[in-house]
Amino acid sequence: MEIIKKQLFFEIIKQMDTVPFTQSKGWDKYMSTNDNSVYFVDNSTNPTICCRGELYKKPLIGSILRIQGEAIKNPELETIRNFYAEITKIGYSLIFVSSLSLYNIEYEIGIRQAGFIRPLHQTTCPLTILVNTIDRPLPHRSWKNNVKKAINAKCSFEVITKPTMDECEIFAQIFSEMAKIKHLTYTLDKKDIYNLLHDPNFKLFFVYNETGTIVSGRIVYIENKQAWDIYGANSSYSRKNGASYFILDKILDYLSENNIKIFDFGRIGPGINSSNLVYLFKQSSGGYPVQYNGEWIFSKNKYNELALLTYRYILKNSIRY
Repeated sequence: MEIIKKQLFFEIIKQMDTVPFTQSKGWDKYMSTNDNSVYFVDNSTNPTICCRGELYKKPLIGSILRIQGEAIKNPELETIRNFYAEITKIGYSLIFVSSLSLYNIEYEIGIRQAGFIRPLHQTTCPLTILVNTIDRPLPHRSWKNNVKKAINAKCSFEVITKPTMDECEIFAQIFSEMAKIKHLTYTLDKKDIYNLLHDPNFKLFFVYNETGTIVSGRIVYIENKQAWDIYGANSSYSRKNGASYFILDKILDYLSENNIKIFDFGRIGPGINSSNLVYLFKQSSGGYPVQYNGEWIFSKNKYNELALLTYRYILKNSIRY
């Protein structure tokens, strides 16, 4: 395993079969603060797995390495085991991995043999919904009815090829409106969104109402014939007039026309809380549920993980899945 420079990392990543949005150049710029990113590859001359991570320091714990997904060419047991085992030897107090690759038993055995276990507090549901855009399944009746409602309301769809700062500000404003209604704990910054969209793999889509006002927006990442749903911003109007369904229906058409076969809805949260509504909305697309490899943790001692658990579950009151 090697720690490499950013420039080399983004050259190597072009050789991988699966590159989730969390490993992209745009997301690296979007997430990095104070040069806290670090880049790993198993072998720079013959790479089969690589990833970028974010390094933090927390009181009582020490250094925390957070890896969101990895780019993989060959997800064999030995590849996963050796790669992550080498990372554990660097000396981080705690390593947190959240894999966005589809569940693979070889991956689970390999990462367990590298010393990782499932965390005490799982912050994201390891489930998502995939839609085959080329051979698209029939959506549920509720989806079709809402799309029809938006068409009757004379909504229109646009792919924004060169987003402006003003358009990014509108997207952030609609997201903030939605965040208040859904009681989300975060908002988006227009400058961060603008920088993210400078990566050509990230696309911005808008839906307008009859008067030309933007009522719904979506940011989607497209790479290697696959797309990931990143952010959605829906106004009150969009929920009443079906625009939130209409924009996704049009995005799926756009992906199909551009031979992008798979659309990943970006996690679902079925259960008895409010996140179940998101699950039902995404399920109505007609897509099929799958499981990610999900969250894993390596800790030098149990006290580090208990400290992280206290911070997340008790102090931050974050949802446990």
